[in-house]
Amino acid sequence: MAFLHCHAQRSFHVARYYRETRRTNAISEPERAIAKIESMLSALPKSKRNLVTRMRFILSFRLADLYVRTGEYQKAENLLLSLTDEVSAKRPRPSRSTLNFAGTMYDCFEKLGYFYLKTGNLRKAEAVFTESQEIRNAVFPRLSVHRIHPLVGFGSLYFLKGEEEKTYATFHEAEQLLERATSTMYDYDNLSRIYLSDLSEICLLRGRNEEAWDYINRLSIASSGIGKFGSRIGRNLETARIMELKARYYLLEGNYPRAQEYLDRAFGYYSSKIGSSDVKFKLLKTQALLNWYQGDLVKSNEAFLSLIRSYRQHIAQNFVAMSEYEKEQFYNTLKSDFNLFNAYALSNYTSAGAHALFEEMYNNALNTKALLLNETNKIKNSIMQSNDRDLINKLRQWEEAKSQLSTAYFGENAPGRIDSLEKKIETLEKDINGRSNLFAGNQDPPDWTRVKAVLKKGEAAVEIIRINTANKKIRNNYGRNSGLSDSTVYLALVVKPDSETPEYVLMRDGNELEKRFLPYYRNSIISRSDDNISYDKFWAPLKAQLKGVTNVYLSPDGVFNQINLNTLRNPVTDRYLIDETEVRYLTNTADLLKPPAQASGTTHPAVLFGRPAYDMEAVVSAENQTAAITYGTRNVLTDELADFRDQEFEDLPGTETEINAIERALDERNMNVQTFTGAEASEENAKAVHGPAIFHIATHGFFVEDAASVVNPMIRSGLVMAGVRGRAKAGTEDGILTAYEATNLDLKNTSLVVLSACDTGLGEIRNGEGVYGLQRAIIVAGASNLLMSLWKVDDEATALLMGEFYKNWDGKDNQSVFRTAQMALRQKYSDPYYWGAFIMVGK
Repeated sequence: MAFLHCHAQRSFHVARYYRETRRTNAISEPERAIAKIESMLSALPKSKRNLVTRMRFILSFRLADLYVRTGEYQKAENLLLSLTDEVSAKRPRPSRSTLNFAGTMYDCFEKLGYFYLKTGNLRKAEAVFTESQEIRNAVFPRLSVHRIHPLVGFGSLYFLKGEEEKTYATFHEAEQLLERATSTMYDYDNLSRIYLSDLSEICLLRGRNEEAWDYINRLSIASSGIGKFGSRIGRNLETARIMELKARYYLLEGNYPRAQEYLDRAFGYYSSKIGSSDVKFKLLKTQALLNWYQGDLVKSNEAFLSLIRSYRQHIAQNFVAMSEYEKEQFYNTLKSDFNLFNAYALSNYTSAGAHALFEEMYNNALNTKALLLNETNKIKNSIMQSNDRDLINKLRQWEEAKSQLSTAYFGENAPGRIDSLEKKIETLEKDINGRSNLFAGNQDPPDWTRVKAVLKKGEAAVEIIRINTANKKIRNNYGRNSGLSDSTVYLALVVKPDSETPEYVLMRDGNELEKRFLPYYRNSIISRSDDNISYDKFWAPLKAQLKGVTNVYLSPDGVFNQINLNTLRNPVTDRYLIDETEVRYLTNTADLLKPPAQASGTTHPAVLFGRPAYDMEAVVSAENQTAAITYGTRNVLTDELADFRDQEFEDLPGTETEINAIERALDERNMNVQTFTGAEASEENAKAVHGPAIFHIATHGFFVEDAASVVNPMIRSGLVMAGVRGRAKAGTEDGILTAYEATNLDLKNTSLVVLSACDTGLGEIRNGEGVYGLQRAIIVAGASNLLMSLWKVDDEATALLMGEFYKNWDGKDNQSVFRTAQMALRQKYSDPYYWGAFIMVGK
């Protein structure tokens, strides 16, 4: 009797929770629903019985959906991960009490997988769907509908990868399996809604409108059941999504009144209380395009501005606890619409209200151009000052794993080891980011007016923005390029102390700049031949807008990352740009808003690395070498990662001459100097450096150019250190300091980093994001200024340049001192190949 009473009481509680869950479905404000469900979960009876477990999973699924809708991505992921871990460990056999109309507890895998698809983390999504497929095939009967879930997930994954044929094939297979499935008590439309939605998107993207309309109508029918079993928010959101698809169909058909009718209905169902969802972004984008096509620029401006500002808010809210990889992938899901906004603004630059568009474009550059520069050292400082031993230990594990991953790519390690390390790094990084208080304070986002306020008379801030122009054909506006053509232009947005709005300079021949004039410039540099074209192409248009300006703070994009503007010769005056204007390179003109760096003086040491002993077995003979010095270039000979360490690295005696001269110059200022040469110029010692005033490394540099490579460009870029060959003991560093590892260097108090090597300014250029390579790594690590090279440098000329620079270095204005050193080197080496190989980045 006691057992029956207990069972009846427990059933009563479960029934009550079912009723309460239905009531939460009727709550229209997500925040209230979240609070209600969190309370219900905390009060749920502690029991392992199936009914209670089922109730907990239903509530958790609902809560995860609400977290996503309100932008609390970290909470959603953590909740779903806890559920998948539980199911993966127990693998409970399904019974009638664990099944319901909506699905099973195994659906936590698909919910997590689709969460990763939403945030662009396709790598994790694929892993989740793979695990789900393996578990479901082991647990459910062959014709069970519950085996089909991961298959539909794979179809959505292929869709986001752009693999259209695989998407179609996978969804077709899922549809056939649904027709043969024998499961009862299941909402089959729950699965069909997913693939019908993706197929509708594919057809609209490809301009197959009739096929799209068929899928949209089938989706409408499949979604009708939500009214009975879903929440009010979910029902309205799904209806708004379908209305937007119909509006887009009529937009592409050119039936604008009908498109507006469906958009109005969609906005009627969509509530601002829902939060920032992909439906909201699609509604704003479609409304913006519809107004644009109809020539109503006032309304299209409003819609585009609302879209872009919503994206920025969305990014700020969700970047907090993401790993570096996740940030990149998440940003990529939004980037195409930022590019479309730029193309739209460019298309209407002469219209009324265009100034607001250019202001927003400048603000976008400030907020997103360096968006993915994860400020590693701020995290490290926050952790080290926290005295949290567990967190400090995780930080050490993270740094060690990054080093191991770089080593794995340059050796003969199995792919499984690389995959394991990548997962470990991402898990540790997310845990570190989530637990540190780095982001607790909200800072005002930078905007162009704040940049204007810090400029002095005679100064200008310039943001270069690479833009693909808008495709004039309506049918292509939802194509793979998000409505953008292959035609490229460069826009320079200029801000001066007296600017009422950012001024613009349009360079229309962007394709020629990239495909014709960049190769011409670089060939002229390498061959030391006269260049009478590059000045007119790359600088003259901007010069006309800079009258009275003597100091330019310039943030490059695209092709402008690959040239040194100072080396452009004015064919009219026969003077170089360095003689006319002082150009200071920045990663982002928002750098001007940073507080002035403290003059280093003698409070921190200068750390110098030069002439590393590349072959440890020959280190003794190299140190006793008395042969005449032979100068060469500081470049490597092979670009294959697997056999990179097996090549013969040419000795660089000029680098020893260089750092000896620097040491003498700094000794005269009574500065503490630490010098590492030969076997001591090692990767281990470089990583052990903490906050030097100057960090100077003279060695071989490299960047492995491979557009098709899946290897992180931060691993394909780096510096060669002592012992890269012939290392005596295993387990030590491999002698290759990659940019990926260099992000962990402690440069928080470093005024200047000098990478005196070949190609240290090169890397993978990602438009709007900067250069992924050593340049990025050093800025991430915290240095105020970085001196780097854009091509293979001459050993002797570089040694002379560096000696001249340090002879006048005062720790205050690195940019001006370096400019003076270049001028001095020109007295002996007049060709820009020698004096123009290096540029300095930083305020």
